[in-house]
Amino acid sequence: MMRKKSDSHLDAIIEFLKSNYECHSALLYGSRARGAAGPVSDYDVVGITQHGSKTRIAKKVNGVYWDLVVYSQRDLKKLGRQHLGWRNAQVLFEKGEYGKRLVRRIQKEVAKPFRPDPQYEIDVTRAWAEKQLDRIAIGDVHGLFRRNELQNASIEHYFQVRRKRYWGPKAGLQWLEKNDPVTFKLFACVFKNPADMKALQSLVKRVYRS
Repeated sequence: MMRKKSDSHLDAIIEFLKSNYECHSALLYGSRARGAAGPVSDYDVVGITQHGSKTRIAKKVNGVYWDLVVYSQRDLKKLGRQHLGWRNAQVLFEKGEYGKRLVRRIQKEVAKPFRPDPQYEIDVTRAWAEKQLDRIAIGDVHGLFRRNELQNASIEHYFQVRRKRYWGPKAGLQWLEKNDPVTFKLFACVFKNPADMKALQSLVKRVYRS
């Protein structure tokens, strides 16, 4: 999809990518590409160069946050899981039809059958969560770190255990709110009251259940 609306922030990003990194193509992805951006949503943009090393730029410019990643064409010859989030991207500018072809390649990857993790990986994830709970119960600073780690990982692990494709925490929570409101409410309770060990245990029991 090509960009349709004028946006001064995107104009500045385009100029930045062309001037500083010699990008020949760029894609806007994330909430702004989907038309679902909020007041503090990032401008998520990937720029593509002929040659060079991958780099990332994150900063606040004129009141908005930029999250830019620059790849060379060589980096994108083989697509991985991390690129699938660009499936609904808008082409900001391109050399020839490089941007359109890249989006079509990503959409083709998305259309392939999802391959869930093998059972042994799921078993390892469940054991990890149980170990984290034991470590958290000690109550020291390391336990506090593990608690935060477990709370955040549980969103992705919910989908891994159920052999579903995971599109990231924002999309994951939106899916839960619609399709599994009980688990969504448990997540909301834990994030609102992170020190509530009983709530965390209830969440872990549901997320990692056999």
